[in-house]
Amino acid sequence: MAATCVTEDAKLIRFTNNHIIVTQAWRSSVVSVMVAVKKRVAIGSIEDLSRSSIKDSVNYLVKIAKSTKPNRDYISLPRGPFKYTAQKLNPDSIQGSSLVWYVRDAIESAISSGAERVAGALAFKNIETELATSSSTSGHDSLSSLEISVRAFASDEASGQASSCARLEKDFHPEQAGQAAATVAREALNPVDGKSGVYDVVLGPNVFANLLNDVMFAASAFNIDSGLSFMTSKLGKRVASSNLTLIDDGTLDDGLNSRAFDDEGVPTTRTTVVENGILRSYLHNTSTAKKFKTSSTANAGWIVPQPWNIVVEGGDLHEEEMLKELGDGIYMTNNWYTRFQDYRSGDFSSVCRDGLFRVKGGEITESLKGLRISDNLPRILQNIAAMSRSRKWVKWWEVEIPTLTPSVIVRNVRLTRSTK
Repeated sequence: MAATCVTEDAKLIRFTNNHIIVTQAWRSSVVSVMVAVKKRVAIGSIEDLSRSSIKDSVNYLVKIAKSTKPNRDYISLPRGPFKYTAQKLNPDSIQGSSLVWYVRDAIESAISSGAERVAGALAFKNIETELATSSSTSGHDSLSSLEISVRAFASDEASGQASSCARLEKDFHPEQAGQAAATVAREALNPVDGKSGVYDVVLGPNVFANLLNDVMFAASAFNIDSGLSFMTSKLGKRVASSNLTLIDDGTLDDGLNSRAFDDEGVPTTRTTVVENGILRSYLHNTSTAKKFKTSSTANAGWIVPQPWNIVVEGGDLHEEEMLKELGDGIYMTNNWYTRFQDYRSGDFSSVCRDGLFRVKGGEITESLKGLRISDNLPRILQNIAAMSRSRKWVKWWEVEIPTLTPSVIVRNVRLTRSTK
């Protein structure tokens, strides 16, 4: 048996048309329980944390487990106790008034940089996680984070999006996010309809982080086993350009999703998933590790192994050299609504939003609109030609897993017009 209790203290501020419109604060606690009876497993969550409710819920889960078929891949939970490394960094106590000033800083910075109106959201979270298992494992973990997403408009058709996210207040820069969003919006004025075709592209950090979230979920052993991944049977084989080294790291002091342990109590670690383009590892819990005849990578999820923090090693180019290296092509700053037509092949589409630019001779020549990526994710990984040295942490509602990523140049990307 295993149980986790996750308590979240959160504050949220939403703003639009240069004004704060919503402020919210809440505290929630949820207990998740996994029971196993002779290799029969049941899992449930409990929000009513009274003693009687917890007791009734556990008894019900035991009843459900007894009525299911045995799981042939079941393996007992890892035997503890384990020694956990405490996170070294945590933000100081953050007051609601500070959050309001952060939003005002972002709005004022965007307006002074050329935006007519600004919208977005700021969130502060403090998450406490308690874990206990019947295998002598127990632990406590604390995680705090600040995030802001800013969308600036220089006109109805010219917008830019930028974000800032951090574990520490000293690393949180909402004013820079406002300035960056407004700068893109101003450059995106007077867009013209883009033309379908195959282009070399620069993917900004927002776009590449969005795609890498899907790459990492494709590397989950559960999705491999379920036939929902383009990485099936690819261990030890080339899955990307030699420019790409992709890491999952749950131990980072500045990682927004770092944890001392996974949901089975195994101490988190650093796992190289792709090394110089070669697939080195899937993400495992103990059950998937048994089925694949390997060891857990400390990424449980009791059912689906999941990444903690995605890290991409940087390249050789300075940020200002990226367009010169691109030559002729398209520069994408943001994307929304990434959807897969086929998870196993990796065919997908994603809408280009906010600043989208035509590049000729290494210079931006015009602002574009109305295009989407309609391509294949394995092919995009293979066609990565270069990366910037500088990297940025990205996390917002289109990027669920915190991702530290450079900008990248990708050759021969298929773009299509959005259909009406």
